[in-house]
Amino acid sequence: MRIITMSTITLIMISCIGRGNSTDKTTVGESTVKNDTLRHYWKPDYNVYSFDTTINQTNYRMKTYCLNDSAVYNEEFSETRSKNKKLTEYGVAHNFATDFIIKTSNNEIKLHLLKENFKDSLPVDFFSICHMWKNEYSHSENGQLIFRATFAQPDTDYQFSILYLITEKGDFKKLKVENESFDGSEDE
Repeated sequence: MRIITMSTITLIMISCIGRGNSTDKTTVGESTVKNDTLRHYWKPDYNVYSFDTTINQTNYRMKTYCLNDSAVYNEEFSETRSKNKKLTEYGVAHNFATDFIIKTSNNEIKLHLLKENFKDSLPVDFFSICHMWKNEYSHSENGQLIFRATFAQPDTDYQFSILYLITEKGDFKKLKVENESFDGSEDE
């Protein structure tokens, strides 16, 4: 729990760094060049995806919501930027989080899942530019609920999904990583 709290605080602090002025000054040699910087922020998202079901006398409650944290900054290249060489553009997107409550007749387990919980299953270069933007119930298999967390580089077709399950004891097990990118790459 302490690690999750520290991770959340760190993400919030990182999201606040670099905000403020709309222009940055860059020193090149002895002269100072003024570069314009545009940041395109995704609108806050207050929607909540909920899923609640009981299987084998175990109740699973899932709630996925946007952190509205502006955690992902990706450099963009637009027509406006091609006309103005001093312009730098960034797309800024938010991460999502998922809370689980798993109740059995004698136990209640709470889990809080963030993008970082899936770090070891995603390519390193992709993890630094992606956000978890969807996490939902996928299907049931052999009496187990299977969930799908989707990660994407914002405003692109570069995307992976991870199928996972959570046991009635609260164990988190990743089952499969699927490359859902538009280029049609094979699953990993």
